[in-house]
Amino acid sequence: MTEETAQASPPPGEPVFVEVLTDEELSVLSRPGPMPVLPCLDQMLPRDLETARRTAYRSLVARGIVDPATPQAVAAAQRSDDGSVELSVRQDVASLVALREGARMVVALARTTAATQDFWYAHVVEDVVLLEEVSRDGFHRFALTRTCALSEATTAAAVHPEAADSTGAPEVMAAGTGDPTPPERLLEQLGAAFVRTDLIVRRVGDQQPPAFSVLSGPKGSWTLEPAGDEHPATGVLATPVSATQARARVTEAVDGVLAEIGVLHG
Repeated sequence: MTEETAQASPPPGEPVFVEVLTDEELSVLSRPGPMPVLPCLDQMLPRDLETARRTAYRSLVARGIVDPATPQAVAAAQRSDDGSVELSVRQDVASLVALREGARMVVALARTTAATQDFWYAHVVEDVVLLEEVSRDGFHRFALTRTCALSEATTAAAVHPEAADSTGAPEVMAAGTGDPTPPERLLEQLGAAFVRTDLIVRRVGDQQPPAFSVLSGPKGSWTLEPAGDEHPATGVLATPVSATQARARVTEAVDGVLAEIGVLHG
């Protein structure tokens, strides 16, 4: 375990809150990557990005998260290839950035309801998990928990707390590529109180990580996944499940990759 990870290790029990950071602040503190999303920053015009990052730097200094850059650091940045300035970052935030960038496995959820959409990530580093909840306006709320609590935390985040059972045969339904809206017939059954969760479990080096969707609410639960070769390419296979089965499907996806990491890395 690294020094940063050891200092960030949470006690057993509920997740421990660490900090809230904006898209812009994270772009100052961390290296860019394919995930997590930066919903606010990604919508900015290129000409506005530098101004946003400068403002974020001033905010980080004002909040005591970053120390002002020293003249030596500025001079070193001017001599470097990329012009980046080495910053002195408060230890708790430096630890969460280190955990975020060093994760061996990431669970990513995109959650859509009738009114909103947000994103939830779990970054796994050995026995510590950094939880990151991202709002549509670009606020990232960080907390720490243990890897032994990962499946429970993911299930709670992915499945509606009042999810009910659905029955019947699986059915292929048309759905547009990348469209998070449930198929119309399911919407009629779900009503207004539903959560669609698109889930990906990715470990380092994965080219085809496990991915599927869960629809859940007080009026029923379904799993959604590509229909397969025997069905139309644009089809989605909607399988009615009980709330228990929906939660079990999420747990199996997470525990399966955790087990692979244990086998592969000892």
